[in-house]
Amino acid sequence: MNRPFASFEFLNRGWDIRVLEGQSLRSVFVVLLVDLFMLGMVTFMMIYEGFRLHRFEGTAAILFLVFILPAFRYSRLIYRRLGS
Repeated sequence: MNRPFASFEFLNRGWDIRVLEGQSLRSVFVVLLVDLFMLGMVTFMMIYEGFRLHRFEGTAAILFLVFILPAFRYSRLIYRRLGS
């Protein structure tokens, strides 16, 4: 016989376990590599516009945030999985 709230324990798993249910760690790593490449391009665009053209666009800053948040999250996930 199952414990009374066993199904709720299944729903209360961490976000990293839920991410890796549908994807392999290798595919998450490839997505992270592409994301870091795009992050480097956006960073270079921001630096180029700032120094060479003497202007700054807010869309580049928004793109920077869009690329940095998943990169930070997935890099922590990969580090935690490889460490254990």
